[in-house]
Amino acid sequence: MKPATVTKTALLLIDIQEAFRHPTFWGTSRSTPSFESNVAKLLQAVRKYNAAHQQQPIAIFHVHHHSEGLSSPLNPLNQLPGTSIYGASPQSCAMPVEGEPVITKHVNSALIGTGLEAQLRSFGAQQLIVSGLTTDHCVSTTVRMMANLKILAEPHDDNGIILLRDATATWARGEFDPETVHAVSLASLNEEFASVYETSDVIKAVIETL
Repeated sequence: MKPATVTKTALLLIDIQEAFRHPTFWGTSRSTPSFESNVAKLLQAVRKYNAAHQQQPIAIFHVHHHSEGLSSPLNPLNQLPGTSIYGASPQSCAMPVEGEPVITKHVNSALIGTGLEAQLRSFGAQQLIVSGLTTDHCVSTTVRMMANLKILAEPHDDNGIILLRDATATWARGEFDPETVHAVSLASLNEEFASVYETSDVIKAVIETL
């Protein structure tokens, strides 16, 4: 990890949408209970940094999934059961503000059929922080593709991709509980496609450095 003051850094927030608050569609148990609070802390820290470092800001990209499946909670036309909340809308902990691009995707990877790769290359990103849902699906697919495509402008021994252990989350898969799925997914990515860290460590090392 390098301080954002000397390394052009981007933050990628993947699929942090209301659909994942559906009470049963994804399952009834999820990993990472502190996910939402860590996302909120991360985004607050980055925005505070950007206010103080307008010459070297951290670029914030929100990725939202719009499913083409008619019954999916992530279909932009569908509301969550018993509510007026559309599943494709962002969660409050990751609500975009003016000036923060929102990338819409229709498949697992945030790089397929979107302009994200071009935007990251145009920005000249040398380091990338990744948070979002779900660890084993859209987060994993996107991280793997970004590493393989060598999107970052500066070579790194660790690909320059920082993946947040406690600001990513997933659900149970088959006979495997969500914490196991989450841990194995991160272990499969760590030290090959990305480097896995805790949110607090990244905030201190990358964002809050003097």
